[in-house]
Amino acid sequence: MFFTFLNKEDPHYLDLSVLVNHQPSEVLFYYYHSYLRISLEAYNMARRVAEDGTEMSDTAHVWLKLIAEELAADEDLTLLAENDFLNTLGPYYYPATNTRFYFTKTNPDPSEVLTANDVRILLELDSPLELNNDLKQYAKNRKARKNPRSRDDLIRDIQMGLLSLQEIEKLNRHLNYLNKLLEQRYSIVEQEEVSLIEPDMVPDKPAKTLDDFPSNIITFPLLKPLKKKQQEAQGSRHSFEMKVYFIRYREYEKACDRYKALLEDWPQLQEDFLNRCLEDIDIAETKIKADNKYLKVYNSILSKAYVHSAYHDVKSLNIFKAFLETGRASSVQECINLFEEERHWNEIKASQERIENTIYFLQNGGDQANFAGEQLERLLKLEPQKPVTVNQA
Repeated sequence: MFFTFLNKEDPHYLDLSVLVNHQPSEVLFYYYHSYLRISLEAYNMARRVAEDGTEMSDTAHVWLKLIAEELAADEDLTLLAENDFLNTLGPYYYPATNTRFYFTKTNPDPSEVLTANDVRILLELDSPLELNNDLKQYAKNRKARKNPRSRDDLIRDIQMGLLSLQEIEKLNRHLNYLNKLLEQRYSIVEQEEVSLIEPDMVPDKPAKTLDDFPSNIITFPLLKPLKKKQQEAQGSRHSFEMKVYFIRYREYEKACDRYKALLEDWPQLQEDFLNRCLEDIDIAETKIKADNKYLKVYNSILSKAYVHSAYHDVKSLNIFKAFLETGRASSVQECINLFEEERHWNEIKASQERIENTIYFLQNGGDQANFAGEQLERLLKLEPQKPVTVNQA
């Protein structure tokens, strides 16, 4: 949901850069009632950073403390590193945000990884916006009038319009983010009951391999040693698979124990979690009210602008501004006439290019293609009509 702003579908792996640059509270804010994965490689590298004594070591220490004390997973991670038959451990529960942690030896695809830069983008989106003071003052003093007093007045009005468009774009992006945040938090609090997710990594018990020799065929004496050898190999392989199964099932039992231990305190933990969601909702709705208030200020500037609303886009206003600053125009109407004329000629030029490209592909054709090419060349020689000027409302 939040990660559409990052051009990532659903990253659940934490990069080392996150573990050494951002506090757990900043990251877990985006994983309410969800899960996270940390690779063993990222965890071990974070431990080395924590021992370096650098500026990033403080943040790494906070993550390692959470893993050791809140999740009680540090001893299990030593086991994960030493045991060749274990690939992933979890879930470990962090009830404050109802987040499940998994630790794995798998190195994820980059599209599945949340980086420090991704977190920075999300935190910037979450930060409240402020009303632009220049635009606030201009909106306060701006009076609705049909014509500007001077060219400088017109240029300043266009500058304020451009600035308003930029601020509106930021506000719309911020509002989009806040609405997604509200959607996610409301989806949690509106559930009849927010429950813990049971452990999901149940290992598959290996089935004993059946004898490959058909039972309805008479066994010759020479085949008995081969059959016996094959049965011994199958039995040995099954014993090995059962050993791996028991190792993995033991870790699943540990996860079930963690789940059961948390269930005893879950009623109070659930209430705390829901209250945290409600606080997030209140904060987001307050930000939305402020954003809508700012939007009214910026839209009021555009509604009183000297330039018609049909040209209220960044590209058009920048062209108008250039016309005025270079002296090519001295009024709104002259700007519009020049703009429409240039746009008209650009359309003709683009049309000519398309026709020329068509002629190029038809040059080596038959009689019909040659006839079509002649007709297109004739059209190119026709004198284009002059554009019709648009009057400023």
